[in-house]
Amino acid sequence: MSLSSVELGEVVGLLAALAWSTTGLLVRAHGAHIHAIVINALRLGISGGVFVLAWPFLSDRQPVPSAAWLFLGTSMIAGLGVGDSLYFEALKRIGVARAMPISMGYPVLASAGAVVLLHERMGPLAAVGVALTLGGVYLVARPVASPTRTSAGRGYWVGVGMAAAAAVSWSCSTLALGPALELVDVPTASAIRTPLASALLFLTAKRAGVLPRVGRLRGRALLAIVVTGLTSVAATGFFMLSVALAGAGRAAVLTATSPLFAVPISVLVLHEPGSWRVVVGTLCSVIGVALLAQS
Repeated sequence: MSLSSVELGEVVGLLAALAWSTTGLLVRAHGAHIHAIVINALRLGISGGVFVLAWPFLSDRQPVPSAAWLFLGTSMIAGLGVGDSLYFEALKRIGVARAMPISMGYPVLASAGAVVLLHERMGPLAAVGVALTLGGVYLVARPVASPTRTSAGRGYWVGVGMAAAAAVSWSCSTLALGPALELVDVPTASAIRTPLASALLFLTAKRAGVLPRVGRLRGRALLAIVVTGLTSVAATGFFMLSVALAGAGRAAVLTATSPLFAVPISVLVLHEPGSWRVVVGTLCSVIGVALLAQS
């Protein structure tokens, strides 16, 4: 039995969540000594190169309308430029467990915006699915209290603000991406957005004076950045394809399940403690995604 286009978009959205969770874990584990803007610029440069090389073989090579440039530029700046950089910095400041549930609240904004601006349908069953999915994401990613760790202080709240701002930026990017993909195909959009975002971020890093010396980009840190570039190819491509097939609101919610993948991996690789919240949150999220898919 073959999958419908919407069902395929849902599967692809979950694959995007898996790839994005891997990216966040790598940044958290190996990016402590590199500025978030530099990390984002390097990984987008790598993934952008892949998209440009693949474009002649995957794209239909149709002209890009002027309206598409506007939507793609808005999505690029809001999502890849601002949103991702803020999220990576939040990861370093408050950790995966705190940054993910805050920033992954963006599907609520994206879903509401999709209904108002893009005229997507979001019935009562879908609303329940959204609530369960986001509630499960929060439970899974919620940190275990530790007497040796304090979360108070200005640095913590700066990280919280960055994660929240990333959620707003991603929701705006998602809403702009939907109309863009009605005008151009996914390979063209990827080949435009990603390398341009990388160039913009490198320019920003240079002007801010945060570019590291070449000698510091070596060993595990360099390998991690290369891998994040490759996982970004998968995450970006899968996400944009999910938006095209399943709609902006549904794609946003599905990719927000990335903590379901990140938390178990963080327990095994980064030795973060698990809890009963992982089980309950996983069940809530799975049920929520199922309800959303059936709505």
